Amino acid sequence: MKSRKIKKAPGKAQKSEQSQISGRKEKISDTEPTQHAGFRFRDVLFGLVVCLAFFFLVESALRLAGFPPQTEGGDPFVGFSGIHPLFRVENGIAHTAPEKLRYFNEASFKVPKPSGTVRVFCFGGSTTYGHPFDGRTSFPRWLQDLLNAADPQHTYEVLNAGGISYASYRILPIIEETLKYQPDLMVVYTGQNEFLERRTYSGLLDKPSGFLALGARLESFHTFRALQLLLQPFTSADRKTSPSPKLSQDSRKPVLQGEVSAILDRSAGLELYHRDDVFAKGVEEHLDHNLRAIISTCTKAGVRLILVHPASNLKDFSPFKSESSPELSAADKREIMSNAGRLEKVFESGDFQATLQPIQELIEKDRLNAKLHFLHGRALLKAKQYDAARQAFVRAKDLDVCPLRCTSVLENKILSVAKETKTVLVPFKDALDGKAAQSGDRSGIPGNESFLDHVHPTIENHQFLAEMILEEIRKNGFVKSTKTLSRDDIQVVYDKGMSSLEPEYFGLRDLNLAKTLRWAGKKEEARFALQKATEHLPDNIEIHKMLGSYYLEDGDHEKAITEYKTAVALSKEDPELMFSLAVAYYRSGKSSDAEGIYTKLINREKPLAEAYGNLAMMYLEQGRIADASALLKNALDQNPDASVLFSPYALALAMSDRVEEAVPWMIRAVDAEPGDSAALYNLAGMYAISGKTEKALDTLDRALHAGYSNWEKLSRDPVFHSVRSTPEFERILQRIR
Repeated sequence: MKSRKIKKAPGKAQKSEQSQISGRKEKISDTEPTQHAGFRFRDVLFGLVVCLAFFFLVESALRLAGFPPQTEGGDPFVGFSGIHPLFRVENGIAHTAPEKLRYFNEASFKVPKPSGTVRVFCFGGSTTYGHPFDGRTSFPRWLQDLLNAADPQHTYEVLNAGGISYASYRILPIIEETLKYQPDLMVVYTGQNEFLERRTYSGLLDKPSGFLALGARLESFHTFRALQLLLQPFTSADRKTSPSPKLSQDSRKPVLQGEVSAILDRSAGLELYHRDDVFAKGVEEHLDHNLRAIISTCTKAGVRLILVHPASNLKDFSPFKSESSPELSAADKREIMSNAGRLEKVFESGDFQATLQPIQELIEKDRLNAKLHFLHGRALLKAKQYDAARQAFVRAKDLDVCPLRCTSVLENKILSVAKETKTVLVPFKDALDGKAAQSGDRSGIPGNESFLDHVHPTIENHQFLAEMILEEIRKNGFVKSTKTLSRDDIQVVYDKGMSSLEPEYFGLRDLNLAKTLRWAGKKEEARFALQKATEHLPDNIEIHKMLGSYYLEDGDHEKAITEYKTAVALSKEDPELMFSLAVAYYRSGKSSDAEGIYTKLINREKPLAEAYGNLAMMYLEQGRIADASALLKNALDQNPDASVLFSPYALALAMSDRVEEAVPWMIRAVDAEPGDSAALYNLAGMYAISGKTEKALDTLDRALHAGYSNWEKLSRDPVFHSVRSTPEFERILQRIR
């Protein structure tokens, strides 16, 4: 009988074996997540190391190649088209770069710093520079002399790095540059020039400060800037069809020129200044950023820093420009200013009591008018109401539409940042108040006894500031071995310094003072200073240039031509003076002479963009539209960023019946000069011709806010035919009637 296999039911042994296998599987299963997590962590760490190594290699290569060039200065608010070093080093000597001497004093020092030398850099604007003189009577010079007198065992170098019209955002890159020259101390006097250059802060003010700081940090990396350049074509695809104002690589912030381009340097000058609260807020935030960046930069480098609280002429310098409250009608504004002029004459006659109440009543109607507050301050000063007078003068300064004196908001910003960061601050502003009182002025309000103009101190007060800085140096232990100088010791230092100055030096003061006053719209004050300058400098080119400009404004074209011809001859055909001569010829009716000079200027190796613009406008007046268009196109091909050509080119295109092409160019002109009422007016006209009624009216409204006031032209201009019957246009006409 065949045997058969009988299946066994699972017994204990089998169950035990299965449970062991199952247990091993469970153990394996328990360890797998931990092992996988470990693998993932190592993978991530390895990937991060690879990425960082790759970034390091790319960043190092780009840095060695110098690409892209670091032209932004790490500033989240503005960039620069090019930052050129202030100093050049040759044969162990650093000296001021020749192209910078237009803005800076000449300075030189040894590299590396010799043993036993204490090196101090002083930064700022024209006050630090020493204007209206030069560095020979500036506070850095007196500080150097005082330090060397107080500590003969060391050699003190106090280097003047003050730049004419330089604001805080231009000072910061110079501070970063000079760190490599082994400074022991930095002194910064800033706050007066923050409104000089036009830039836009729209789109930046609503971003958190941390976001801006992060952006500034990222832009310090070459890799980040290279990525911006690579991505730029994709983020600005409409660039060719709609030209826009020049922006930085990330298209968030405006790019300023490598050197100062002050609004007052331009032909429209004061006319380009208008009340702009958004801009003012941006200036405040920008100054805050720059001060903190300066402090942080010096702290990280281990360099001591002293800030100076800026001072201004309050009682003896009227506002540069006043604007009435925007809600007032044109008729109300004219009436108020007429009454103000009448009251000013009453005040000048000596009857100040009769002006106090009427001026107060005008202020109640027009609280934003800086001129009214200044008149009120003068009347209150005469009435010996000193506290009220000070408040009125400060209000006049702060409401100045062309704020070339540090506003109270900026003064307070400097105070708060210095206090918060525990940075040494020299209280120059408050000290001058006390000094004015000591001079016999019971009001204690600083004026002409302390200043040569609106902000530039007298030589005596430059010396006073140097003493204040010396005291802070001693008090804070920045230099340990200085002794206390007696009053006689200090006077010996000053007498020695002043005796080295030739008589012509003071003629230079009057000339520079005349230039500053003229530049800022104070024509009569400038004329007086210029007359004093001619006594010492009869053959000075600048004097003939300024006399030419005065005669030109007065309508005495022949005398203007004579002065400009003399200046051109003395300067050996300086192109800017030739340009002025051409303008004088044109205004005198000698168009052929003007055209000849303009042609000569555009055929030079470095042609003036303004010469192209004026010559093209002459062509347009003569009906040579095609010639004007070709000339301007050629000029823009050579210099696409020449903003002075945007408006003429737009007009040439519009007159060629190419209005759609003209509009983007006029937009660029407006963006380049946001306060140019003529450009806004022309843009509004182009919109009207194009049938864009809403844009035409909006832009025309902007033109009025920017100061456009030619009622007769607007009421008859045929370009506005399509919008003339609208209620909005009628309201605009009524506003300027």
